[in-house]
Amino acid sequence: MATDASGLPVRPVEHRLADATRLPAPFVWLLATLLLLAAGAAWHNLTGAWQGFEADGQPVWQTSWRIEIIFAVIIGYVFACGGWVVRSVCRDLDALAPALTLDAAELAAERGRIGVFPPATLLAAGAVGVAAGLAMHALVNAMLPPDHVALRDGAWRVVRDITLWVLAVRLTWVVIASSTAVSRLSGRAARIDLLDLRPLGPLAHIGLRGALVFALAASMIAAMAGDVRTLPLTLFSMAVVGAAGALALVLPVRGVHRAIRAAKNAELRSVRAEIAALRGPALAGGMPAPEEAAPLGGLLAYEARIAGVSEWPFDVGTFVRFAAFLALPLGSWIASGMVEWVIARALG
Repeated sequence: MATDASGLPVRPVEHRLADATRLPAPFVWLLATLLLLAAGAAWHNLTGAWQGFEADGQPVWQTSWRIEIIFAVIIGYVFACGGWVVRSVCRDLDALAPALTLDAAELAAERGRIGVFPPATLLAAGAVGVAAGLAMHALVNAMLPPDHVALRDGAWRVVRDITLWVLAVRLTWVVIASSTAVSRLSGRAARIDLLDLRPLGPLAHIGLRGALVFALAASMIAAMAGDVRTLPLTLFSMAVVGAAGALALVLPVRGVHRAIRAAKNAELRSVRAEIAALRGPALAGGMPAPEEAAPLGGLLAYEARIAGVSEWPFDVGTFVRFAAFLALPLGSWIASGMVEWVIARALG
């Protein structure tokens, strides 16, 4: 947990640890996963559940113990993701600068607020994670038969589940808080050009990145779907993570969505007032001359153009990529099944 005696905002300790490695996020993920696998193997060998990397004479990845590999991958992932999310949001803020009314100093101040939180907030997120980890641990215990091998390894599983959920809840808070901060900033400081919303594209990138974070997490959870006894809990977890991904897509653009809608409504009121001013005389005087009709026709075309402007800074590519993200968990489930089939056939 991050603590600071002064109560000033601080960076989460997991972000600082990941940055201390000076490695790119994928390598931090790999390193954390390997360290967790090594720690798990040492513990299980100490308790006698494993003999090297075998359990009951079989490689652990061919037994129900393979779930330990999945947990190590997921924990390593949520550990590595938070700092990457913050750095990426800051880069997108820089890309958004031309569409903001802020000067360089103001933008730097806003960027400096991304990824730092009051210690009490981080402690609260950690406490929620502890409670969620204990609850999920109890639910899994209730679903497993009394003689299941996992029930003989309660101490490790409690620590593992709490660690996962503390990191996951804190990562979720990082994504939500950074997206909300960007939404508020863009809502009050964005330059809105109704005829060209492309400068607001970095906001959509932030949303897509948040959705990707949760889509990848859901795809890893899908690898646990092979255990029929805990399948309802796995599907529930995937649904919750998927909903968080949809929320992450929309959160960063809510502020600018309101700003676009306000600018669009104001522009439509203005142009419709001009149309009304020209329309009355035109109707009263019969068929207007071509030079008199041209302004009215131009205003009508402009009204149609503004009325058709999207109130969200998304394009077709945004929705295509989001649909691809939604397919990741299904692809992961199919791929894990194929890998198990190939291994089984290869080993006879």
